[in-house]
Amino acid sequence: MTAERWLDRHALDALLPLILQVPHSHRRFDMDAATAAAEYQIDGPGLDVLVAAGLPSAAGADGLLFDATDLRNITTHLDPRSRGRKVLSWWIRELGRPTAPARYRMDYVAQCPEPGHDEPCRWRLAVPDDAWHETTSAPDRGGVLHSVTFDRPRTWPELPAAVLDLLAETRHIRFLWLPETLRADSAFVRDTGIGDCVGVAHLLVEEARSRGLTARFSFGRSLTPPISASHSWAEFQVDGVWVPVDPVLLDALGQWGMAGPEWHRDRSLGAILGRVGASWRDLVTHAGQPVFARFPTYRDTGG
Repeated sequence: MTAERWLDRHALDALLPLILQVPHSHRRFDMDAATAAAEYQIDGPGLDVLVAAGLPSAAGADGLLFDATDLRNITTHLDPRSRGRKVLSWWIRELGRPTAPARYRMDYVAQCPEPGHDEPCRWRLAVPDDAWHETTSAPDRGGVLHSVTFDRPRTWPELPAAVLDLLAETRHIRFLWLPETLRADSAFVRDTGIGDCVGVAHLLVEEARSRGLTARFSFGRSLTPPISASHSWAEFQVDGVWVPVDPVLLDALGQWGMAGPEWHRDRSLGAILGRVGASWRDLVTHAGQPVFARFPTYRDTGG
């Protein structure tokens, strides 16, 4: 697939001013043209169009280099067949399930990053309720290290007027993935009107607490078979229930034509969110070092 099939210049001209609000100093120019084509299906002519339109780049030894977060935003916003849109389509599919409560199982799957060492692999896994699970395995075994389950209701208490008023104040914020160095900066989200799940969640929690509302930040995974994705969101306590909210993401899903009007910004995504804890953590470490892991996710009805 080449970029010319989906790279709409009018849509690009509307998106670039948002991307360019990210300070240049927060970019990492470490993605070359070949990697951009492999990871984001943006070919050489597509990159030429992006550069001519004003997308930041840097000179490398063998050509221009790009920031991966910039390219992720370009493809997710503009390419309906991108990897980002595919993952989010799993969210919509799962949200459309019947109203019965569901139980989800999420596996922690990783391979030893240093195969061949003699001692057992020592794994430390971040699990729900801000806890840890420690386990060992043979260096050449890998596979499923641990499993956790989440029982999720499909219906949630209605949000009170004070919370709805607060959510309404985020209508101007556009969903945009930010570099790791800016993601949690709620002041940046507030000042620029752009942000992803992390910054928006921090902003909502800070504003809620300043108004005497009971709220908390949550980090966890989307319970979206076949694979869960990392996510953060805000939760408000309503009638003794912690209700997850993510209005800016729901705005984006509607703007991209992925979610119908029933999934308006005031509705909870809690049916598919599995909370791990109150802050971001590396979910899998090997001998104290973070490692790449996968999180296959399965659904059973009537949990």
